[in-house]
Amino acid sequence: MLRDPSQIPDGVLANQVYQCIVNDCCYGPLVDCIKHAIGHEHEVLLRDMLLEKNLSFLDEDQLRAKGYDKTPDFILQVPVAVEGHIIHWIESKASFGDECSHHAYLHDQFWSYWNRFGPGLVIYWYGFIQELDCNRERGILLKACFPTDIVTLCHSVPCP
Repeated sequence: MLRDPSQIPDGVLANQVYQCIVNDCCYGPLVDCIKHAIGHEHEVLLRDMLLEKNLSFLDEDQLRAKGYDKTPDFILQVPVAVEGHIIHWIESKASFGDECSHHAYLHDQFWSYWNRFGPGLVIYWYGFIQELDCNRERGILLKACFPTDIVTLCHSVPCP
């Protein structure tokens, strides 16, 4: 009934429930739409940065078309190094990395990506608690912005 308050037989109660849902400033549908839009905006920003660096990648949609069910935002077709760590994938998080959400992401997403694709990078665009960046040696690197010190594999052509 919370998903569809019109199913509540008492009209006054149905209206009150609807008003609570609409005005919920933390978990309501409007907040969900805003969070989704901000997340998408940061993924587009990350895509532009990857293209600017001439890095070849596959995005979530391309990976799902290939049959992958759990995918990071981007898989690099040629791995790069960041701060001496090899990176195969990048996940964009348009949020602050607090202890609770980060541990949930580690369990639900990041370790699955690591198992399937190897080591990767998570960008928490609004920062994170520094102590959470404790899995670098195991293959999950945290940053608060797009790295400026990306090392690419260059063949006989000069790197841009």
